[in-house]
Amino acid sequence: MLAFAKLSAQTRVNQPPSGVQPPSTPTEHQTDEQWTEESLKVLKKDELKAILQGLGLKKSGNKDELIYRILGREVVAEENKKKPKWKNSKARAMLVTMLMDKHSHVHKMTYMEIHASHKWFQEYDPKLFQRYVRDLKKANPKKVAVVTEDNDIIKRELTNFPRPSKTNRGEPFWDTHPAKLLLREDVKAGKHLEMKPKTLQQTRSEYKAFKLKTFRRHIYQEKRHQKELPMRVSRRNKKAQYKHEKEVKENIAIWDSRNHDKDNDDDRVELCDEISEDENEEE
Repeated sequence: MLAFAKLSAQTRVNQPPSGVQPPSTPTEHQTDEQWTEESLKVLKKDELKAILQGLGLKKSGNKDELIYRILGREVVAEENKKKPKWKNSKARAMLVTMLMDKHSHVHKMTYMEIHASHKWFQEYDPKLFQRYVRDLKKANPKKVAVVTEDNDIIKRELTNFPRPSKTNRGEPFWDTHPAKLLLREDVKAGKHLEMKPKTLQQTRSEYKAFKLKTFRRHIYQEKRHQKELPMRVSRRNKKAQYKHEKEVKENIAIWDSRNHDKDNDDDRVELCDEISEDENEEE
């Protein structure tokens, strides 16, 4: 009897006052369109995290951030984004490439115009960017001279010592022959497991340019190459560098196109001004 009295008292304490409805927790069938900021604020943090888990969203942050994330109103602060260091940035690579091109429009622009011309440049403080541009312009003539001298040396060496058309064994050079890329595709497809080297060699005319002994050795080399490829850090670095350089070239092309159109517009304005002046003089 005493236990029943305690249970009744506890039930009365946990019940909400008359006329007040308890907050409803969103069910699994409830959509984000039904959620409002007011209905989510009455929930506990663990309940909000459970909703986010069901939506496949991250669960970190304070209660307000969790609510905004559920409602799709989360704003990522720009200052929290990690800015890339200038030394290895795409902005620097892009600017260096443009400065080395003597026909680039960048040579006619001020520091502030360059800074405002691309989103990569705008990631850096204008005063710091001005110093970066000044330092690159100062070092650019020396770099251009070194690159030009290196290219001249390479051309001279290639002219004086041209590569022969065949090796000492009387076979083509493997690294520049189409057979290299064809064998790479065949090994990826597993054809070297389905047939012996002699049979595989007969499947393509490019393979027949090499002796069977040489071709067999290149099969083993290609197998080892593809097996070790995922573990090669240098290879991953080369891929990242290639992607980096490709992105820089694409942005330079877009930048040149945009500024070329701007130059054409300026030329049209100047031409119109000259025509109007000539007409006024004739009158």
